[in-house]
Amino acid sequence: MWTIWKEELYKIASRKLVWLGVSLLLAFVTFRLYSEQNTYSSTIDGKTYRGAEAIKKDQELTRLYAGTLTLDKVKQIYEEYGFFSYDKDDKTRLGNYCNWFISKEFTNFMQTDGYDPGQVHFYTGQDWEYNAEPLLHGGIRFDYIYGWSDLAEIYLMTIIVLFILLIIGLTPLFSEEYQLKTADILRTTRRGRQSGIWMKILAALFFSVVLTLAVTAYLWGIYLDVYGTQGLDASAALLSFAYGYYPETAAGFLVFLFFLGLAGAILLTGLTAGVSAFCQSPFLALVISVAGFLLPVFWIKVFAPTWILGPRLTKLVTHFMASMPAYLPQNPGFSFSRGQLILHLCIALAAGTGGILLGYRRYRSASH
Repeated sequence: MWTIWKEELYKIASRKLVWLGVSLLLAFVTFRLYSEQNTYSSTIDGKTYRGAEAIKKDQELTRLYAGTLTLDKVKQIYEEYGFFSYDKDDKTRLGNYCNWFISKEFTNFMQTDGYDPGQVHFYTGQDWEYNAEPLLHGGIRFDYIYGWSDLAEIYLMTIIVLFILLIIGLTPLFSEEYQLKTADILRTTRRGRQSGIWMKILAALFFSVVLTLAVTAYLWGIYLDVYGTQGLDASAALLSFAYGYYPETAAGFLVFLFFLGLAGAILLTGLTAGVSAFCQSPFLALVISVAGFLLPVFWIKVFAPTWILGPRLTKLVTHFMASMPAYLPQNPGFSFSRGQLILHLCIALAAGTGGILLGYRRYRSASH
């Protein structure tokens, strides 16, 4: 039976379009990261640094203020470096990571054009109470997390594209056998009709898991190369993508994010295998799988805001949609509680298992 597993894995891994897509995807994220490194600038004590040196200088500066974030520390950074701004002519950063952080989090900087620091002022009243004060009373650990915030955002883009490539690679799993009229060959024995099908599914799961882990490891590698390890023990609350429930540290948040991406890949494999078993051609399986992958996007972006099924039922459907591959890795970006995240993982487990079992039964009966 392991021969079937090896042969199926070879077939999946031989699809050149998937590897072309993965290569272009990794080339893009690599080019983007090192372009960011080359154009990065930091101004400290009137001197402007660029490239890798600027990142190093920002990290060294941030170490001086690392630790529990307090109002005194915010004031100290402001008194030393003022507010952050950009040069209107060449868009150079007229500031450093520390004053960029306080300008973004404690002032109206994001509501200005960013060129005139005279327009920037600290929040007051309710703006301060709702936007700034929570960062000063939660034991938030401050450090340089510029790169890790960027990694969280680029990972979500990467994993969505990777899911599309996995759909392309996995939709022929069963449907190709129908099209080539070879579906009955595997079922000539009882063992083939049982464990043979499971070997095909196992090969698909193995490919998805290994490819997802490899892409994740590659992203980790290039970001560690550019930003080092500083800031991984900072509070996850500083990350621009962290809402609702999430682990305490930036490192914990990223590991959690990567876990959700892996869970999404496994879920996607189960659902795609089920669709493939019900379709007589890989093209039809591809169309249905992509449509199913995008359905949660349309629901959450278009239909859910209209409360089309009434408040209660719309919320239930939305939780189901948020458990699907397109949104499961993005769950930390929503204000979901710990219980809701567990619910979404349970729904994902049930849906993925259901897809695999339905696919197994369908392919076995259709080919018998």
